[in-house]
Amino acid sequence: MTDGTLRFTGRAAAYVQGRPAYPEAVVDTLAALGLPPGGLVVDVGAGTGIASRLFLQRGYRVVAIEPNSDMRAAAIAAGVDARDGRGEATGLESACADLVLCAQAFHWMNRPAAWAEFQRVARPDGLLALLWNQRVIEGDPFLEQFEALLRGHSAEDPRVSEEAGLRQWPGTSLVEFRHAQPLDWPGLLARTSSMSYIPLPGTPRYEAMAAALRALFDAQARDGRVAMLYDARLYWARNG
Repeated sequence: MTDGTLRFTGRAAAYVQGRPAYPEAVVDTLAALGLPPGGLVVDVGAGTGIASRLFLQRGYRVVAIEPNSDMRAAAIAAGVDARDGRGEATGLESACADLVLCAQAFHWMNRPAAWAEFQRVARPDGLLALLWNQRVIEGDPFLEQFEALLRGHSAEDPRVSEEAGLRQWPGTSLVEFRHAQPLDWPGLLARTSSMSYIPLPGTPRYEAMAAALRALFDAQARDGRVAMLYDARLYWARNG
């Protein structure tokens, strides 16, 4: 498997356009658990800064750590304090963060080494959190056909990187929030192209994928949109 820090090179624009935000309830939950107003959030594996911006908009201080230069540049362009570093080696001082958050990235890391680093960076009794927008893949014709399309056109089985066991850590508690992302055609194409296992534009398999996706959109769209459903999964623990 390609180095997780390189998988999203060339996908930052699609990521910005197509990836969903996280529900405000995520911040509300962590605040109720003790995240202090204006506290320091360290967003590890921050990508283009989707989770970082959620916390910035609520008045928290945020330092984002992102090893991929394309993704980090997009986060900086969005106003995020994004710095070079890895989940296993953030470069931050010990016990500095009220919350260490890893959104949509933990499965690309050396998980034991990264979790140890999160514990080092979080203050005693601070919060550790893994956050995911987990696609719903059953119970709706569009969602089921979209999943089949991904399996048919992916460079690798998407179920490998989306394995639920790689997205949590022993001892964490789970809170879930169902939410929807309405997508027009450009949004759906960007959402699909943001996935690391989908062919990039200009590669041999991309045009076939895009044609199949367009056919699916035309068949399933209502009022010019389809709805991607997610279970936002927040796994949290208290440090120490």
